[in-house]
Amino acid sequence: MMKLKLQPNFWRFRSKQLRRLFSGLLVLSVAIAAIAIQQPAMGFWNQPQGDSVIYGKLADTHLWKGVPGEDLVKNAKVTINTLPPQTTRTDEHGNFWFKKLPDADYLLKVKLPYDKKEYSFRTQVHGKTGTFLDVAMDEEHNLEEIDY
Repeated sequence: MMKLKLQPNFWRFRSKQLRRLFSGLLVLSVAIAAIAIQQPAMGFWNQPQGDSVIYGKLADTHLWKGVPGEDLVKNAKVTINTLPPQTTRTDEHGNFWFKKLPDADYLLKVKLPYDKKEYSFRTQVHGKTGTFLDVAMDEEHNLEEIDY
């Protein structure tokens, strides 16, 4: 019967690799825990949770020719900077909304279906918040708690 004799360096090499792997995993888990403690409502593994809603209308007044509503933008991509980011598209009347948000300041990014430029708007969400975005002026107007 033949016995296999493993050299001591073989086990030492493996234990170094395992120590490095476990050290890396420990550092990663501590970093994730620190982020989750700072922003518990917006952890990496959760959808944003809250009672607030942001909704609004998107317009491009460059398109307006005197007929009400023709400057509203349909099928525009609207993204809000939650973790993970949420994206929606405007409906045929330029409406968009995001639900179950914590009260916070947010950045809305808008991509028009006919333009490559991305527009950014900052807004503060508290409760039911309505906003009117006009990409022609790159500005936001608060709609003051409008009921949907």
